[in-house]
Amino acid sequence: MKKIIERLNPHCGFFYDITKVLVRVRSAWQTIELAESPEFGKVLLLDGITQVALKGEERYHESLVIPAMLSHPDPQRVLVIGGGDGGVLREVLTFGTVRNAVMVELDEAVISFSKQYMPEISAGAFDDPRAEIVVGDGRAYVEQCPDTSFDVVIMDMTDPFGPSEKLYTREFFAQVKRILRGAEGVFAMHGESPIARPAAYACIEKTLRKVFSCVKSAFTYVPMYGTLWSFKFASGTTDCASLSAKDVGSLLNARCERMPKYCMPQTYKAIFAPEPAAIEALFHPEGRVIEDRRSRFPDAFDPQGA
Repeated sequence: MKKIIERLNPHCGFFYDITKVLVRVRSAWQTIELAESPEFGKVLLLDGITQVALKGEERYHESLVIPAMLSHPDPQRVLVIGGGDGGVLREVLTFGTVRNAVMVELDEAVISFSKQYMPEISAGAFDDPRAEIVVGDGRAYVEQCPDTSFDVVIMDMTDPFGPSEKLYTREFFAQVKRILRGAEGVFAMHGESPIARPAAYACIEKTLRKVFSCVKSAFTYVPMYGTLWSFKFASGTTDCASLSAKDVGSLLNARCERMPKYCMPQTYKAIFAPEPAAIEALFHPEGRVIEDRRSRFPDAFDPQGA
């Protein structure tokens, strides 16, 4: 039995067993693997790093998507940047308000691989007539979009190093703000772990606040990432943390085709509760605004390194 060992920072990490690698292919961008795990079931890895697993994936996908989609007054047109496994697209298309969902993924092989070997994640989302799949660079797509193109933009990218690095900068966030339709538009993204990568967490928070007037954070433990994870919701006026449990229940009933597994009315307020580790992380001495000219995060590291 093989162990997948991933570092959360240079000093700690987590592991899980895999019984075998079921499929391995090499795309133009990366190595894509499907493995079988006694703990997580099927697991998708990119260049040896866990991206999504069947067990508990809803904790990530629902926490990233549902607050943005519920808090916006009428989310009809949605952009998904990344998310080649289809989990975010699946959650977006659960909302009956959506007329068009554009997903921009750099590596077409991740989409085809996920459709073939992990169809449980997308649950048919790629074949929904409202979905538009674009193979290309997410930043370039945003920069070429007309103003006020989308109600909600959701970014589901790998950690901020390598090809993803330029999607975490002040300049890119400003481009996202430009294509949001009105001050109520919402930008959602993962915000790293305030426990495992406090400097990265602080950098993302400070960079978003340079661009958006309202930035809220949600937190949940994500088993496939081995730690507490954060989610950021940025807007001009929309406060995703302000919904009550009653509001969440009413909106889910009115807008969604099915009830979520994790982000339910009882859970919603809890994930937005103040997190002491996140408050402490904001004072990290290496926390700074990330800009194109200096886009490398201060705590960037090789999660597979020694």
